[in-house]
Amino acid sequence: MRFLKDEQGQATILVAVCMVAVVGIAGLAVDVGHLRYVRRQMQTLADSAALAGATELSYCGETADCGAMQTAAQEAITENGASLGTFLTQCSGSVSGLTLELNNGPCALNSADPNNGDANYVEAVVTQTEPMYFAKILGLNSMTISARAEARISNSPYCVVALGSAGLTFQSNGGGITASCGLMVDSDSTTAFQANGANVSATAISVDGGDQINGGTVSPTPVTGAPPLSDPLNYLTPPSSSGCTYSSTYSVNSGAKTLSAGTYCGGIQLNGGTLSLNPGTYILDGIGLQINSGSLSGTGVTLYIAQGSVQFNGANGVDLVAPTTGAYAGILFYQSATDAGTAQINGGANAAFQGSLYFPDSPVQLNGSNTAAYTIVVSRSVQINGSDFNIGSDYSSLPNGSPIKSTTGILVE
Repeated sequence: MRFLKDEQGQATILVAVCMVAVVGIAGLAVDVGHLRYVRRQMQTLADSAALAGATELSYCGETADCGAMQTAAQEAITENGASLGTFLTQCSGSVSGLTLELNNGPCALNSADPNNGDANYVEAVVTQTEPMYFAKILGLNSMTISARAEARISNSPYCVVALGSAGLTFQSNGGGITASCGLMVDSDSTTAFQANGANVSATAISVDGGDQINGGTVSPTPVTGAPPLSDPLNYLTPPSSSGCTYSSTYSVNSGAKTLSAGTYCGGIQLNGGTLSLNPGTYILDGIGLQINSGSLSGTGVTLYIAQGSVQFNGANGVDLVAPTTGAYAGILFYQSATDAGTAQINGGANAAFQGSLYFPDSPVQLNGSNTAAYTIVVSRSVQINGSDFNIGSDYSSLPNGSPIKSTTGILVE
């Protein structure tokens, strides 16, 4: 009997030990479920912070983790009901409370991330130390959990944006336009988009107001009543000038001349011969740029029209290519927002205008051909006269893609 009693005591101890283990395991399961719930919440925070930061990429220019990006990412955290404890950038610092680390480009995974260091991507890492409850029985008091997301913004689907808020904003008269991207017309007029016996082809045609098609072919059918689009290049800032490189109008009438970047206070006029532009930013005042005859070429150039206008009246040859890097990557023409002078782009048989034609407060007339890999037109209004004008959308020469971006971010990880 004593032997049996001894066995009963052992069984009691064994049951007690097993109960501790069972309770610990059950508690651990509860804690794991809680941690999984918390991590899902943190993933939502990381996703929203990365997307918010990516939407500001265009406005940061060449500055990584700019103020606008940081503010947007932090606001995304608070808008999701969380209280941010620590904010870090570029993989620095330590966790304290709910921590957001914003990296542009990504650095958390180092070389294991194919986007490591790429400023076209925004990485958000959200980290928090979460207390354990039942698992404390097993000596596990807390656990640090984190969630990570990467986002970027894609190229805008549009390559022609007519910014005028009222009246006739896009008009094609006989001449047509063929674009491998979309057209956006911001005017709310009932005849904002008008095609008069013209062929207009694009991947999409969106019109804030209405359309009027008088013969010709328009494809696809314009989507009217579309939401307006704000100026996609308004993040640009005008170049600064320290004085005149050339004080009067620089004219070329014959022969071959080469110019370097600088400030041409009287503008540039080509009446014949050949004019080559070295890479850089040209600030044009006076008449702006006037091409009456001859050939004009330049690679890696931005022409800023401080005053005057852009007039291509009869060039024998045009081959202009915007820079591929820097603050004006993809920007070929940039006219002051206070200058409403009409831009007239008359391309010859093999003309190439590769870059953005940015005339925020000016009408633009496009006539003749265009063989450039890509062209972007952002202006108050657009008018097509005469020959078809082709607009490509091959941005492969630009490391950062099109200078105009979509208004929303895309999660990539």
